[in-house]
Amino acid sequence: MRIVTTPMCKGILDIIGVDEYIVARDPDTEDPDLAIVLSETKTRSRALRLKLNTFPQIKESIRIVSETLKAYGLGYGSFSEINFRVCSPWWDDPRPLQERNKKIKIKVYSNFLRDIIEHMGYSIVEDNPDYIVYPDYMNIREKGEKVEVPSHYNLPLDPVKRALLRYRILENRLCMKH
Repeated sequence: MRIVTTPMCKGILDIIGVDEYIVARDPDTEDPDLAIVLSETKTRSRALRLKLNTFPQIKESIRIVSETLKAYGLGYGSFSEINFRVCSPWWDDPRPLQERNKKIKIKVYSNFLRDIIEHMGYSIVEDNPDYIVYPDYMNIREKGEKVEVPSHYNLPLDPVKRALLRYRILENRLCMKH
């Protein structure tokens, strides 16, 4: 089976233990049997479209890819058999942190940041935010306490490392209201 992945999704295949795949920015150029791409990637190929912004999305992506490959008869274990851990309470049990964060009001720009802010338990508002969170590719002129978060292009390609960095930035900058 010819598996082609984009650079941003390569880490999921590495976690599962897939050792034969092609990395290409445009999977269609490699004539894949299965492409593994970010959800917003346009492709004509049969594709698994993954969201990799939050730890639950990363876990779900690992599950989807491992179960799909297993269904194709490839010898990779199911998600429950994959022994992969991340040293972060956001991966293991975020409930205490989410409870702590719910009083902090955030105005957020961009869908990928909204996913993370929601997972972290912050309250998303349009008016009178405690903080304004936006990606580094936007120029926000709105008054208030701003937190700029790196986009895909200014972070590691590995989805777990990328998420860890974003969570740490947000946690360090937004926790001051506790």
